Amino acid sequence: MKLSHQRKEALNELKQLLCELDKYVDVVIVEGLRDVESVKALGCTANLDVLSHTGVNDFDLADELTAKYSNVLVLTDFDEEGLNLNKRFTGILEHKGAHVETGLRLRIGRLMAQIGVYAIESLDNIADTSV
Repeated sequence: MKLSHQRKEALNELKQLLCELDKYVDVVIVEGLRDVESVKALGCTANLDVLSHTGVNDFDLADELTAKYSNVLVLTDFDEEGLNLNKRFTGILEHKGAHVETGLRLRIGRLMAQIGVYAIESLDNIADTSV
């Protein structure tokens, strides 16, 4: 994939931000295992967990997460389904006492939009793009 100069800058900034997430949050929660691999491919070293635990409902998962972590980033896709999932799970986590980092999510979303990617798992398609 050939990237324009502006998209290359956005990709570099996104990679830098993902590499530094562990400075800002205790855990990054993504939708599934492909999302985990994608953010790792861009250099994310933060603690990662997934929303898709078989047999575990959102409230029990939120209990597990808030028992271990207090500062959380919910990094779901930026499509309608992902936005709804983010809103629902953010509300549950906040109700359970976690601080959900929304500013970082907005920043990541803006950078992904500049690159033209809206699904977290699609980030692995651009991870090897020479910049």
